[in-house]
Amino acid sequence: MFRINYILKKPEMIVPWGEEKKNLHWFGLTDSLLWIIAGDSVIYEYSEPHPDDFGMQVKYNDYQLSRFIEDILELTPLISESVPEALFDVIDNLSDDLQAWKTMYIDKSDEEFDHFYDEYYMPMSEWFYDRFLSSGHLVCGPSIGFFRCGNKLKIIWDSDPLDDGTEIWNYPRGIYDMDYQSFVSEVSRFINSFTTDMDNQVSDVVANGIPGVYVDTDALVRENEQRKETFEHQLRCLYSEKTQETDWEKIRDLYEMMCKELGKAYSFH
Repeated sequence: MFRINYILKKPEMIVPWGEEKKNLHWFGLTDSLLWIIAGDSVIYEYSEPHPDDFGMQVKYNDYQLSRFIEDILELTPLISESVPEALFDVIDNLSDDLQAWKTMYIDKSDEEFDHFYDEYYMPMSEWFYDRFLSSGHLVCGPSIGFFRCGNKLKIIWDSDPLDDGTEIWNYPRGIYDMDYQSFVSEVSRFINSFTTDMDNQVSDVVANGIPGVYVDTDALVRENEQRKETFEHQLRCLYSEKTQETDWEKIRDLYEMMCKELGKAYSFH
C-alpha cells in the first residue's frame, strides 16, 4: 500500500507570520501534518512525538504542505522518464557504490580528482540524485527517490541520524516497489484532495477572517486559483512516458567503468 496522508491545520491553529503585524498568506495556510505509508513503513513519522507551537504532541512532518507538493511536482518530468531495466535493477545499492567510487579518488591529486569528478562521477551520479526529493528544510529530513521502469516504480528513502547517532525517524531508510500507474493514481488523488481542502480553507478565511491576523483575501483567492492551475499542469507529466532525454548509453558505460574500478561484477550487455 502506498498512501500520502495529511491533516491540514485550521486557520486559527496556524502560527501567523510577522512580529508587529501578524499576517498569513496562501503558503502559510497550507501548514499541515504529512506522512506517507509505503508498505509496512511510514515515511515522515518521528520516532518520538514532539510538541508543536500550541503544545500539542505531533509525530509527523509538521510543515507547510505546499513545499512538499511543489518539490514532488517539479520532479514529475524526471519521474515519468523510464530508466533502462539494467540500471533499474541495480538502483538499490547505487548510492553506496557511488560513494565508494568517489572515495577511491579522494586521496589523489586535485587535478586527478577534479577530472574524475567532472568527467565521470557527475554524469554518472546526476541522473540518480536528480530524482530525489530533498527534505532539507527538516532536521535530518529523509531524501526520497522515485525511479520508473515501464510500469514499475521503486521508491528509495534515506536519512542521516543526529550527531550522536540517534535516529529521529521511525523508518529512517527503506525501499518500496510498486506499479507506476498506482503511484500516479495516488499522487493525483492526493493533489485533488489538497486543492479541495484549500478551496475550503480559503473560503473560510475570506468569510470569517482570522482574529488578530491580517490576510489579503483578494491575493489569497488569486493565488489559490493560480496554484491549482500550476499543479494540474505539472501533474499531467506523470500520465505518459517522457521522451528520452538522458543519455542512457553513456550512463551504462560509466556504470561498467565504476564496477570495474570497484572490483564488482556487472551484467550489462
